[in-house]
Amino acid sequence: MAPTTHTEAMSESTPPATTTLKSQPPTPAPVTSPVPPIRNMGPYKVAEDIYLSPFSVSDTSELHRVLNITNAVSLGLYTASVTFPFPLEGAESFTRRHESRRTERGFADAWAIRPAPEGPVMGLLGVHEFDHEDEGVPVCYHEQGGSGNKVPMRCGGVGYWLSPDATGKGIMTRVLDYGLQQLARQVMGFERVHGEAWGENVASRRVMERAGMQSAPPVECFVPKFGETKICAHYILDV
Repeated sequence: MAPTTHTEAMSESTPPATTTLKSQPPTPAPVTSPVPPIRNMGPYKVAEDIYLSPFSVSDTSELHRVLNITNAVSLGLYTASVTFPFPLEGAESFTRRHESRRTERGFADAWAIRPAPEGPVMGLLGVHEFDHEDEGVPVCYHEQGGSGNKVPMRCGGVGYWLSPDATGKGIMTRVLDYGLQQLARQVMGFERVHGEAWGENVASRRVMERAGMQSAPPVECFVPKFGETKICAHYILDV
């Protein structure tokens, strides 16, 4: 009979050792602050067949179509980013810029004009904070009593355009009137609103006049995309 080794003896008489693992407390989930909703998203109902809601990337194709009907929108705008013809990548950049802008700021200040809350783009209305300074001179202020002190007001500026196939129906006048009374005054809290149009753009000037805006001294400005100085008709409304 073979001798029993020490190892064998231990295996017969001693149960195998077990290792007890201490349970670890669960790792707490990271605490994240809730993202506040973006303000002023609408949709805003102007009339039964006119709504305002923000631009989205899904509007790219229709925006591209609208801005290539004629050169009317491009000719009416100061911005060099809206050209004629208007490229598809320009339309996509436009819609993505609007999405990122309102996400970063936490509120919308420009809306697509639509025939239904999620309908196709017919135009744009913007109601923006207005710069208080014009070459160092406050252009938006109250005069305080008889002291001559100028107290800055909370001022906004309006900008708009309408698709050539939607003009002549009174749409823009109703949209601007709603924008001034409801959005500029009640939603944005502006005390005064400024609007501008090229001096020769009679149709746009009439829109502002019909919405109750008052003519102010015109402004000369150099327009890079045209390579010339143009006269800008200037309108104001205290809301």
